[in-house]
Amino acid sequence: MQLRFKHIARNVLFNWLGTIANMAVAILLSPFTIHHLGDVGYGVWTLANSSTSYLFLLDAGMQSSVLRFVSKGRTQGDHVGASAAISAALWVRIQLSVVVLILSGILAAVFPHLFKGISADFVTDARMAVALIGISTAIGMSLGVLGSVLSALNRYDLQNYANLTQTAIRAIGVVIVLRAGHGIVAIAVCELIAALAANLLRIVLALRLYPELRIHLKKPKPETLRTIWSYSWYAFLTTIAVQLVYKTDNLVVGARISAAAVAFYAIANNLVGNSDQLVGAMGSTFVPAASTYEAAGDTTSLLNLYKNGTRSTLMVSLPILITLIVRGPSFIGLWIGQEYSHISGTILIILCSALIFSNANRTAGAISFGVGKHKQPAFWAIGEGVANLTLSIILVRWFGIYGVAIGTLIPSLFIHIVLWPGYISKLVGLSYFEVIWNVWTPMFLAAVPFAIASYAVEVLFPAHKLYVFFLQTFALLPIFFLTVGLVFRTYVRNQIFPRVRSLFFAEVK
Repeated sequence: MQLRFKHIARNVLFNWLGTIANMAVAILLSPFTIHHLGDVGYGVWTLANSSTSYLFLLDAGMQSSVLRFVSKGRTQGDHVGASAAISAALWVRIQLSVVVLILSGILAAVFPHLFKGISADFVTDARMAVALIGISTAIGMSLGVLGSVLSALNRYDLQNYANLTQTAIRAIGVVIVLRAGHGIVAIAVCELIAALAANLLRIVLALRLYPELRIHLKKPKPETLRTIWSYSWYAFLTTIAVQLVYKTDNLVVGARISAAAVAFYAIANNLVGNSDQLVGAMGSTFVPAASTYEAAGDTTSLLNLYKNGTRSTLMVSLPILITLIVRGPSFIGLWIGQEYSHISGTILIILCSALIFSNANRTAGAISFGVGKHKQPAFWAIGEGVANLTLSIILVRWFGIYGVAIGTLIPSLFIHIVLWPGYISKLVGLSYFEVIWNVWTPMFLAAVPFAIASYAVEVLFPAHKLYVFFLQTFALLPIFFLTVGLVFRTYVRNQIFPRVRSLFFAEVK
């Protein structure tokens, strides 16, 4: 099965559909939720989610294994191998789901004692919310195995229909329960219902799409488990690192400062996470694509995937990150409230600065997973996560809430500027210099005029309404894309235009 440009592009577009929906819901719901729950209530809800998110570590990288082996098995016609891999993963994760339920119950019992500023009024609700989130996690861990088949088969259209269903159920439910005067327990119930409905839909779609799969729940063969574990172990390490980098910050703020302070940090952290979903939507489609190219021995397509994927992710992420760095405090003031503008805005600037170079390596990370060469990056990621946690705990004493963000920034810059370019150069056949100079630098230079124009608008024409802010941002975007077109004019004329025409007008073979 040859994976062509138009197939990858369509996967990205379908992923963006779900991502944009999630971003829209987050932008609309965040101020609504914060003002209904209050700083302490929202902080407790954030801490409950951040704490229970560690239960996903029990997945042990199985999700990545399913993507890898089902994608490779379908490409090579090895349906027996694909069935064995997914059955083994399901067998393991059903048992792990029981462990998740037990641990979530323990976490619910001790939760109020772990963080500062949780008043007696929130203790019972916090415990119930943690328990309900634990149930949602267990459902996602067991049923999610079959749902991941859709991604492995590059059917991101169906995957995102299920995601949209989950988003819609959750958003409608949250609005209804908050308007009725309920709190975080009701929100957790909405999350549970949405997760159950979406996972059942994914299972139905996956089994219809890949009827050759034969799922069984008997104990898998030891060699099957070893094959899966040899791959998933390093994915597991990466998952731990992601948790340390993106979820621990909220916990450090809650433990060292207060639950109310978590609301200020979470506003910036969630905004960064939501804006990064567009890039994540692209990167997730590159994993099965890289696996397909590697299985077919197509090294040329793998190299082109890296070059074009990196440039594409930077083209999507740089305007967003530059806008948030230059105009982020103003946006937060208009979006949530002026009382959050300075503190959350400063945190936002620090976190976005780290994300610029992280996004430059997003395609590289996807390729390393797709071709099974993610061992070394997994250890780097663990190092980054441990350094992040250590520095955050140290720097919070000196710089308060800003120190937690700085603790995230420093190790991220080292990993993504120093280590990653050299590693990916070995996988795709480029030198370190070519990665920096030929792949990264043209995109960064193309973003300079947009950054200058954004700063000028912020100083000369500051927005006083949220819709004005968005109108100004959209009006500035052509500056960036025109500059990119000029920098890559030969490539755009000879490569992009023909492919875009084929994407929309040619018949799908």
